[in-house]
Amino acid sequence: MVAVHYRDAETGEQLGRRFEEVPPRLGERVSLDGAGDCLILYYWELRPESCDVFARRIGSPGDTA
Repeated sequence: MVAVHYRDAETGEQLGRRFEEVPPRLGERVSLDGAGDCLILYYWELRPESCDVFARRIGSPGDTA
């Protein structure tokens, strides 16, 4: 299991964290409690035991994507 820390790509705000069998793939859409649906943009600090994943909220008010 890998500890995945999800962060907002624009603000660095923590969107969520959870344990995953494998880290999400780039471009993958994930649903996070409290943050809604997010699109995985890039990794930072990818390690065997944990990783920081930067994402963009999608489908939220004001989102034009």
